[in-house]
Amino acid sequence: MNQYPAPYLSLKKETLSTLFEDISQRPDIEACGVLLGSLDAQGNWHVDQAHPLRNTAASPVYFEFAPDELLQIELLYPGQIIGVYHSHPTGFPGASATDRENMQRVNQDQQIPWAWIIIRGPFDAASLHTMHGEIAPSSMIAYHHFECAGLKIIPIVIQSS
Repeated sequence: MNQYPAPYLSLKKETLSTLFEDISQRPDIEACGVLLGSLDAQGNWHVDQAHPLRNTAASPVYFEFAPDELLQIELLYPGQIIGVYHSHPTGFPGASATDRENMQRVNQDQQIPWAWIIIRGPFDAASLHTMHGEIAPSSMIAYHHFECAGLKIIPIVIQSS
């Protein structure tokens, strides 16, 4: 029997290293990328890897993917993009109004079943050093905009392998 409430987002521990490396390299702007993996029959997201993408806005409060990079990942990994991640280097702890609008647009209007992970900062040298190469689960929050229930937080489960 499943020990986690459905739906949930399962994230491999190795993927946390990719996320940490990305935010470490772009601590002053919203680091962003896609989550690759699969959706199971119960509607749970199983993230196998994260793939960083360039933030063309280069902003600490907004991200926008480079369309050519997103297309390239879709062509390399057809049907495997199951979500998006981005950071909030300013430390804002949840989805901004822009995040909420984008989640609703993508999940409902475009009917793309992505999960959304936000990693909150700050990501100054001292905080990155104390993170010891890992992102604390308390620094991450996941969302999905459901058709009937609206925007909901999704529990994140860290898998050891």
